[in-house]
Amino acid sequence: MSGLFATIAAADGVYDVDSAWERVRAFGGEDAECLRLSGAALGVARRPWQRTHDLAGHALIVRDGPLVVLTDATLYARRALLDRLEAAGERVAGSDPGYLIAAGWRAWGPRLVDHLIGDYAFVVWDADRVTLCAARDPMGSRPLFYTPLREGVGVASSSRALALLRGSEGDFNLRCLGAQVAGTLLAMGTDTAYSGVDHLRPGFRLLWENGTCRVERFWRPPEAPDRRPGSIDDAAAEFRDLLRRVVRDRMGTGANSVWMSGGWDSTAVFGAGSSALEVEPDAGASLRPVSIRYPEDDPGYEDPWITATAARWGTDVEWIESEEIPLLDALVQRAGRADEPPAHLYERWNVALARGSRRLGAHIALDGCGGDNLFQVSDVVMADELRRGRVDRAARIARARRSLGWRYFVRHALIPLVPSGVLRGLSSVSSVNVPLHYMELGRAHWVPDSFVRREGLRERDLAVLREMTGDSLAQSENMAFVMLPALAWGGSYMRGVLLEEGVEARSPLLDPRVIDFALRRPVADRVSEAETKMLLRMAVKGWVPDDVLAPRPYRTGTTSGYSTRQMRAAYPALLDRLFAEPLRVADLGIVDPGVLREAADEWRTGRGDHFRTELFNTMRVEFWLRGRDHG
Repeated sequence: MSGLFATIAAADGVYDVDSAWERVRAFGGEDAECLRLSGAALGVARRPWQRTHDLAGHALIVRDGPLVVLTDATLYARRALLDRLEAAGERVAGSDPGYLIAAGWRAWGPRLVDHLIGDYAFVVWDADRVTLCAARDPMGSRPLFYTPLREGVGVASSSRALALLRGSEGDFNLRCLGAQVAGTLLAMGTDTAYSGVDHLRPGFRLLWENGTCRVERFWRPPEAPDRRPGSIDDAAAEFRDLLRRVVRDRMGTGANSVWMSGGWDSTAVFGAGSSALEVEPDAGASLRPVSIRYPEDDPGYEDPWITATAARWGTDVEWIESEEIPLLDALVQRAGRADEPPAHLYERWNVALARGSRRLGAHIALDGCGGDNLFQVSDVVMADELRRGRVDRAARIARARRSLGWRYFVRHALIPLVPSGVLRGLSSVSSVNVPLHYMELGRAHWVPDSFVRREGLRERDLAVLREMTGDSLAQSENMAFVMLPALAWGGSYMRGVLLEEGVEARSPLLDPRVIDFALRRPVADRVSEAETKMLLRMAVKGWVPDDVLAPRPYRTGTTSGYSTRQMRAAYPALLDRLFAEPLRVADLGIVDPGVLREAADEWRTGRGDHFRTELFNTMRVEFWLRGRDHG
């Protein structure tokens, strides 16, 4: 991704623009340009390999009359966009995303986002209107942050840059850091580790006009399925064409890769892309799978399904051995140099996939992200069935899940039906933790209750969950799975890491056209009593072998075995590092150091494996804080 930087401030001498811009340059890449205008600074930094038509485009800053456009964008469905611009009477000066966005601004103003399909963050400065507009795509694939300034606003791809701009790099947002340590992560991506610096959330735009700033949502997924959706067979045929189109949109003119497991999502993407190249051959374009090979007795093992899918299209797999991927390698150093605490446990796992793509000569990697979000739903459908009086259907699902225990049934079938006020009352008088929402996450027990209450960590997550208001619990859940800011928080962080490896990751199943199509279909297309993802599997029949698409008696492709082994190998040294210095998270009141040490000792004895992820969350924040202390 590119580094974007824009400040509009009448009192610009108050702010450290130079330090902020240098941080954006370090974040974005070697090729950089910054304009200093009256009361404004506008800059872009980008890696040289990104400056092609398939990626970010050749131009850094686009100047088009009174407009200055900064983009971190890859736009899709360009032909349709050009047709709409032509119909609006707009001439496009070039093919780069910045020129398309400039023409869109002239045609539609802030509503240009209604016409864009892509992975993007952008800033438009209109000197004639004295207006700045910034926006982020609905999935938040590229980061963008903002901060209020005296008589102005700052926007950047780096949160730390804006903290430097304000001169408040050491003014930490304890609520955000505490949520990361505690593991109450659903609202991550709304604010940042720095006080006064916030995320521009996915599907939002910021408008600063003549001294007034407002931030508003411009996109939501469908809140209810179509009332007359048609048959699932017709829908599968329609979706087959759509999927092939959106995958082809995201492929470049040269080498392309797919990060392919043996599940149904990434194999569907690979099948759609291979079919697209078969239907419309491109002499320069190719598509190859990159896959991780797990030991045969590991729950991640999926080699037979992966090789069968690759063989269907006559290609080989670029294999990566799971045991050669050091999951927690250089965690201390990585945390110390990051803008904020590392957001992703599987950072090195994804880096290994990126390096596999580069061995194939590919800068573009497609993935299967989005399949779980859109084409299946949890057993909250039991609560929907009970609400509709269909007790027999709920009972059949419960019987199929009886091995998961009665607590699972209570959480998914009963708690979603209990009014929030009643849950709060039970929580206040109960000696056990009563979830206030069935999707609410637990928290690390070494974060004191007093801190959780003072910083409102539960309310922070619940407020975000309650923004998802579909016509059923299942629809609300699928909306959450594409709207939760935490998904973009982790995803945009990971995409930044991958760009350092020379790879741009793209997710065809999270195209807004796919989201709109999938969530207008009935919930019954997503889940039955024993099966999931029926619509997706029907749509790709023939592209993916039948034995790969068939239901499986147990879940495959899970990384739990791999991550457990890696943590057991790395944690002893990391925990020694953790306690070798005074704990900054304790100094800030986020953790009880005695309880944390007891938990670490329990893990060392083999009895605390259930909170290994919570230990990771604590270490990444602590090591990041130490990195800030040491400069």
